[in-house]
Amino acid sequence: MNKDRIIARIGQFLREEDDFLITSHYAPDGDNIGACAGMYHTLTAAGKKAVIVNEDGFVERFAFLFDGENPFVRYSDELKKKYRNVIVLDTATFERIGKVRALIAEDATVVNIDHHPANTEFGTVNYVDTKAASASQIVLEILKSDGFQISKQISDSLLSGLLSDTGGLRFANTDERTITDVLELMKYGSDLADISDRIFMRLGYDETVKVNRIIAGTKLFRNEKIALAYNDQENDPLIENEPVLMTLSSIEEAEIAVFVRKTGADKYKLSLRSKGDFDVNLFASRWGGGGHRNASGIKFSGTYKELASTIISDLKETALKFYE
Repeated sequence: MNKDRIIARIGQFLREEDDFLITSHYAPDGDNIGACAGMYHTLTAAGKKAVIVNEDGFVERFAFLFDGENPFVRYSDELKKKYRNVIVLDTATFERIGKVRALIAEDATVVNIDHHPANTEFGTVNYVDTKAASASQIVLEILKSDGFQISKQISDSLLSGLLSDTGGLRFANTDERTITDVLELMKYGSDLADISDRIFMRLGYDETVKVNRIIAGTKLFRNEKIALAYNDQENDPLIENEPVLMTLSSIEEAEIAVFVRKTGADKYKLSLRSKGDFDVNLFASRWGGGGHRNASGIKFSGTYKELASTIISDLKETALKFYE
């Protein structure tokens, strides 16, 4: 099925069906949330019922994308409803929506909209554009092509996602299409300066103190060009990861940033970022993770000692060879 037919099929699905589950990968980031919010606002504006469910909690600095009650729900075992109309955004594999899979009926129609190169096309309908810098851009393309009205609330959501995945238009994935889409979204009333400020320049006092404490414990492996930070999310939870990762990435001597979080008994999540040619997606895929060339994640079960002797040791060896 060619691109135009896929987009038309998605438009038909959005117009003709109702009672949607919108979801994305666990550990939600800005593009994840922006794309989900944009789709949610589109559906509810058309009189449809929709809910956003994620395995992990909402990132509060994006609360401005919703007026009043936030429709974002964190998964719990108390959620029993099975959905037959499902939209999965910004997610390379079905497994990366985690526990939310339990809410999807066996006969569900799953629309998979993504930009990850490693996408496995797990949906009933798949629109994967690996040239897009963000999933939010793909949602914009679909809505425009299928004739949906784009409100300021929708454009704010999609611009937030686009800016998040391009680092405020600083990352290497920023191209002519990205700039064109930013200008398009500004035409719908979105304020580029205000949204950039909300996403990148605001952090609560308590969160700032925690981030500074975590950064103070950073380990720098100079030869491997890796900066690594750790936090125990069980005992001292951090609301979001990006402030730590942005600070680690700003370290001049480091080309690779690693943020390790303990999320449960012998459960860890790793977020990896790279500045240049080191492909963290390729590395993460060796350990069952994935993402993008310069931003990826991995889940690990075991002790921290085991984590250090396996994934971290492998990363150090791989980086050392790469930068020789």
